[in-house]
Amino acid sequence: MFYGILWLNNWRFNTKRVLSPDATHGEIRPFLLIWEEKMRKVNIICLSFMFIFMNTFAWAITEVEDKNDWMAQNFIANQIKGIGLVDSYQEDESNVSYVYDNALAAIACMAAGNFGLAKEILDTLSSEVKTTSEVFSQSYYYSDTSGGGSGTSYAGNSAWILQAFNIYQKQRSSRIYYTMQKKLADFLISLQDTSDGALRGSKSEYWKSAESNIAAYVALKNFGRLNNLKTYSEKADKIKSFLLNKMWNGTYFYKGLTESGTVDTEKVTDTQSLGVLLFGSGYSNALSWAESNLKVTDYYNSQAVTGFDFNGDLDTVWLEGTLQMALAYYKINNSSKGNSYYNEAVKTAQSDGALLLATNEGSAGEYWTLQAWRAIAPTSWLIMYYCKFSPLILY
Repeated sequence: MFYGILWLNNWRFNTKRVLSPDATHGEIRPFLLIWEEKMRKVNIICLSFMFIFMNTFAWAITEVEDKNDWMAQNFIANQIKGIGLVDSYQEDESNVSYVYDNALAAIACMAAGNFGLAKEILDTLSSEVKTTSEVFSQSYYYSDTSGGGSGTSYAGNSAWILQAFNIYQKQRSSRIYYTMQKKLADFLISLQDTSDGALRGSKSEYWKSAESNIAAYVALKNFGRLNNLKTYSEKADKIKSFLLNKMWNGTYFYKGLTESGTVDTEKVTDTQSLGVLLFGSGYSNALSWAESNLKVTDYYNSQAVTGFDFNGDLDTVWLEGTLQMALAYYKINNSSKGNSYYNEAVKTAQSDGALLLATNEGSAGEYWTLQAWRAIAPTSWLIMYYCKFSPLILY
């Protein structure tokens, strides 16, 4: 049955391409929106039927044998709306779809073998949204058929979506997104500082994020390798040198560099988890350091949840970061600890399959507040942990 649903996904998107090679044609687009929405509902109904079928007969299907994993996939399917982008947060009462969240959702779908849903997201980003003179804006409105976006083109967002395109290229042996991949790769290397090899935040911002550079290293390295373009691989190697020589202090990874070029000493979880996911057990001290400095127990629905905050103020459990840490522990062959943090995170699972961004409201630096909202990012990391798939995979 599962493979039948995958066939339905592929048939749906093949049909879309036949109906409209150029989905921006005004006469065809309204019909396509209705068609895609109907077929998306068919897909969700089929997934729901499969879940009932599984519960009744207790059949083990690898990709969806766990209820939390299957429900998470179902949530993402339901959150793909409008022109084919995810609704990033259920409770924010807006139509905002962040590029980073679309990248994670596409990667999670591919990890679970659902290339149809992943392709819907990637098709929209590659052909139906407007890019700036650089690349993607920070976010789009999934209900905006004009494809307009808002916000800055950041290195981090661009790196994550390039990696999603890379994974599709590798797993499907397809170069259909090559034009967009190259545009993203060229944008990333345009941000590279020749003095230290790091990418700055954007064209107009000179801070350097370790997390963004981790994603950029993987994305550029894979793009170069997959397409036999040595220049991009060489540029990636300079990012790696920055990360290991400037961001690693022997115990943990720094957050990055400030606008003035000084080390940003704020304690953060994601550089530890992602750093270990990328570089492996030789950097496992970062996980121990995170447990000593960023681990926290909070309460959700009167139930204790132990995980990791985004930063050192320890005012909430950040579920995305907690699942990143779980996958990092699995990476270094500590599946017991990985499973433990996974089980903590799923205590916040909702009836529709979503995970919350955080157990309660909490600060995450100057520009971001964590909320107890159903969110794409932690739900995607749940799927990736269940499938034991690292989005920072190197090919």
